[in-house]
Amino acid sequence: MSAARPAIPLGTRTLGEALTGSGNSLNALRLAFAACVIISHAWWLGGYGPEPALFGIKLGTAGVMGFFAISGYLITVSAGHSTAFEYATARFSRIYPGLVVSAVLVAFVAAPLGALISRGRYSLSGAVAFLESALGLLIGTADTPPIGTSLLGNNDRLDWNGPLWTLTWEVLCYVLVGLAVFLAKRFSPGGRSAPLVVLWLFAAASGAVAGKILGGGFGPNRLEFVLPFVAIFMASSLLATIRHRVRVGPLPGFAAIVAVWAAYSTGYGTALAPLPFAYAVLSIGSLPQASRIGSRHDISYGVYIYGWPVQQLLAAARIPLQVPVLVYAALALVLVAPIGFLSCLLVEKPAQRVLRALPARCRKAAPEPSRYEPLGHKRP
Repeated sequence: MSAARPAIPLGTRTLGEALTGSGNSLNALRLAFAACVIISHAWWLGGYGPEPALFGIKLGTAGVMGFFAISGYLITVSAGHSTAFEYATARFSRIYPGLVVSAVLVAFVAAPLGALISRGRYSLSGAVAFLESALGLLIGTADTPPIGTSLLGNNDRLDWNGPLWTLTWEVLCYVLVGLAVFLAKRFSPGGRSAPLVVLWLFAAASGAVAGKILGGGFGPNRLEFVLPFVAIFMASSLLATIRHRVRVGPLPGFAAIVAVWAAYSTGYGTALAPLPFAYAVLSIGSLPQASRIGSRHDISYGVYIYGWPVQQLLAAARIPLQVPVLVYAALALVLVAPIGFLSCLLVEKPAQRVLRALPARCRKAAPEPSRYEPLGHKRP
């Protein structure tokens, strides 16, 4: 029997060592970020008035920023370990099957139920338009099509699943980073040019954010509002390409949090904070204390895509008129958690198993990992 591998002392690990395998808390963080989004939406969907914000950043916005930070790292590492076919199928199975089932349930179950509760009108053509927009990943560039007046009387009378707009841009980031990593692997030994290529993506995203700030700030258009999220994704992707040189520990993690605070206090946080923010999120995620949460069943995606429809149904039932905002948010979390579990167990995991079991002739042999592609990575 071989001797047990000695544990690497906390504070001396590289980012790659800390986030390899299952001994990290990234799944727990994703679940916490999904909960933040639901809590944040309670103010708007329940009609409770303006939501508190820090430096103009609402809790839900911070949650989405955290999602993009975690995704940027995991997606980049996954691309380094995969062939293009494996990468595409893994990304498809992680996002699309759950999205399809969620959109169908909203269009043909939640919306009719909402119309019944609110005494509004259900529109089949509206349901089809919503389905086309959601499954075509078009919600990120245009307003969500309403489904008749099935949300009659709600504070938000039009949108049945607001958070879906972020999936458009997350998928675009998947494509950009995937192309960057695969081109680097194709044209440089061991993908050694990947950090430089991703650095250019990060610089472009950060430059676009800085340009919007200098030009007067961000408008309500989703094409503008998404830019800071893309910058965070690319910052985290950059950290992934140099993960064997970047160390994590309490002191640098605290320094990153201070740097994020200082960046936002200047008024230029969306341009200055992406890199320290991404590092802070990954540093917290590297801690093992919450590693068991989501280790078997990661319900964060299901919670994220079903939270808004559940809150809309509660609002249609006039629950916000009877309880404080945090009680309304807590009730939504209690109701959405089992839905997220069922989505993980019955939709997401089976879809991932099916795609992993595709005939071998449809797959290309993966290249031998280089020192930039360590063995033992747990795919997101």
